[in-house]
This record gives sequence, C-alpha cells and structure tokens, in this order.
Amino acid sequence: MTRGDTTMPWDELKQALTAQKAAYTPGDPLWTVEGTNGWSFRAHPAFLDEVRLGNGLPDLVTATDGRTFGAALGRWRVTLDSHLKEIPEVRAALGLAAGRFPSVDEEITLLRHRDSVRALRVGSAPVIAAAGTAFADRIGVKTVHDYVELHSFFLTAVNGFGGAYDPNTHPGRVDALYALAAGSPAAAGAGTAHLGGEADWKTHQPGFALAVHAEAARINFRTPNALAGHAFKHVPRGGPLVPAAAADVHALLADYLAEARQKIITTATNDVWSGLAQTGATRTYYFGTVNQHACMVAVNSAGHAWISTYYAPNRT
Repeated sequence: MTRGDTTMPWDELKQALTAQKAAYTPGDPLWTVEGTNGWSFRAHPAFLDEVRLGNGLPDLVTATDGRTFGAALGRWRVTLDSHLKEIPEVRAALGLAAGRFPSVDEEITLLRHRDSVRALRVGSAPVIAAAGTAFADRIGVKTVHDYVELHSFFLTAVNGFGGAYDPNTHPGRVDALYALAAGSPAAAGAGTAHLGGEADWKTHQPGFALAVHAEAARINFRTPNALAGHAFKHVPRGGPLVPAAAADVHALLADYLAEARQKIITTATNDVWSGLAQTGATRTYYFGTVNQHACMVAVNSAGHAWISTYYAPNRT
C-alpha cells in the first residue's frame, strides 16, 4: 500500500513543529516527534499536517496538563512510543510469537485490537485468546489485518456461545460457523472499490463523500473475514447471538451489509467528516454519528475504499 508522497518538503509543518519547540526526525514513511512535554510518537507527515491545520499541535506536543494532553491523544487517536512498550505483554496475552508483526503500524494495530477485545466477556482469557490465534493461523494469515479480523471473529463467536469456554468443542463450532459466514453471498462480494485518488486520502474531500454515496450499493468490507467479524460483533439486539442454520448466518451478514450501506445513503454528505490515521495507512470518512450510529468508510492513498465498520443503537 502506498502512503502518498513522503518526499514533500512539508515546510509549513516543519515550521510549526519548530515554533512549538518540538524535536522531529523525518522518516519514510513515519516521522518521529518529541514534544517539550516529554512525550514522543511516530506519525505520517500528512497526519501531522492535518493536526497542524486543526490547531492541534500545541496540545499534543506542549501540554503538560493530563486532561488537556489526554483529550488531544483521544481526539487525534495517537499512540505514544510509551504505549508500544506494552507490545511484548500484548503478544503474550494473544498467544502471538515474540517479534511477530514488528513494524510500528502493526504494533499500533495490535494495541488497538487488544483494547477492543477487552470489552468482550472472553476477551481477557489467555486460553481463549491463544485459541483465537490458532484459529486465525489455521485459516491463513498474511497481514496483521488478516490476523485481527480472524481473531476478532473467533472471540466474538465464542462470546456468543455463552457459558464457560470448552476447548474440546468451541474451536470446532467456530470453524463450522466461519465456513457458513465465509460462504455467504454477502461475503463473496467483499473487496475494495476504486472510488477516488490520493487527494481523497490526504485531505478531507466532500466530493469523495459524494462518490461513496453514489456507489453505496457496491461498496463492501475489505475482506469476507472483516464482514463476518463485524456482523457477528454487531448482531441485532434481542435476537440470537450466534445463529445455527446456514440461511440465518447468510441473512445476518446480508442484513448487516444492507444496513451499513443504507446509513451511507441516508447521511447528508455535507455532514460527513473524516480523519487520517496516525500511520497514514487510511483516511476514514464517517457517515453518521460516532459512538452512536455510523458507517465508516476507509480509503487508502490509491483511492481504494471499503467499509471498515458499522454500528447502530439496535445492535450490540
């Protein structure tokens, strides 16, 4: 995946960092930044420039007040270098071999995955987490995103089974459920849609939101695993957490995808906003209200887009 032009001089960004007395070391693709508050992090220059344009640099690199600095971290979704020191512990908790997924991008992804699964009843159980890693490897993992999608599916399924975890039966039940989900018509249509270009990744573009709106009927999740994992994570409230019949599993995925697309269609494009990831991997366009009812659409620097998640008040 390309990340845009990291050879740009970024003169205004450099001037702004210097004005805040922040130390910075340009890299490809990530820069290292250390603020006067003593905190350091690594980020893509396009992300740093977005923070600059949003007047966020002072709070991020100079704030010593915990509340102000914490709010800045949350607003911009910044993972500090100090957070990355937790990675050995995270790998151990997930049953991942030491050194697996070693890049900064991958380590940030693992940290955020760890945080997301903590909300599940089974998410903090080392035996179940390790079984989820074994499941992911059994299906086939090439990237950290493959791993997170499959590991999430396993934990979500086991969480839906209820009761105590049974190492003799639950992995087989997840395998059977995965086969039904991966074989659904909705999953068969998973993949990216080429809807834009680098400009839509680098800065917020209302025109890109219009393009997503116009193509909502064909936009899907990046992979069948992502669709399946999110659909089972956000099942309708009041219904079965884990359907048993093939038709019900297929309907669960189809209904979830249709609802996500409908949220895109019904959201006024002038209400859509976006944010670039710290590592520059993707920009996410938010259709709806974050933490309430939203469909999120990611786009990379090549203009390929996909649904990254969808949640609603009527779903878990």
